[in-house]
Amino acid sequence: MKSHGHHRPRLLLLLLATIAAIGLVLQLQYRSSPGQPIYIRARELPRISPTAPASNPPVPVPAPSRSSQSTETIGVTTLRDYANSNTTPQHDLILLAQLMDNFTLLVKTAADRPLSANEDWAQALRGLNPSGQRFLPDNHAVFNSQHQLIDRWGTPLFFHAEAKGQYAIRSAGPDGRLWTADDLQRNPDGSFSYGGQLKPVALPSR
Repeated sequence: MKSHGHHRPRLLLLLLATIAAIGLVLQLQYRSSPGQPIYIRARELPRISPTAPASNPPVPVPAPSRSSQSTETIGVTTLRDYANSNTTPQHDLILLAQLMDNFTLLVKTAADRPLSANEDWAQALRGLNPSGQRFLPDNHAVFNSQHQLIDRWGTPLFFHAEAKGQYAIRSAGPDGRLWTADDLQRNPDGSFSYGGQLKPVALPSR
């Protein structure tokens, strides 16, 4: 009878191989089974760049009011030929009277605060009025350094309110003195008076 001792190593190897195969199958099933956590090493995580903070939008600079811009355009356009050597002194007063009419029409509060003196009109046309509407820049040729309205010879004009919304505008003429023969006045009705036709008007009390 033959000994079976030499078959034992084979059986042992076969048994070990079988156990290894079973272990491999179980390991594969364990990894693929749902619900099991999957661990990833930290170095395998994708890098996420930090989100850049949203840039602050530029703060808008408030623009001058459209009404102020448009009325200043009206004023500058109306007086563009003021004191021009190619025009007459009468033409200067006509242009200024037109601008005063436009002011009264566009600034509704003008009727509540009647304007009479030179300084009143000068301030109102420079934007110092209840509506804040500017009609002329401070450096316009119609103003002197004291911001008075002047004629083409540099003398402050004289304004006289004859009725509501009606004004006489008087220039002292080339000699720069009121109530002399070369004075020139535009009347509220659009006509002109000269020199000896003019009578002194009492200055309004301030």
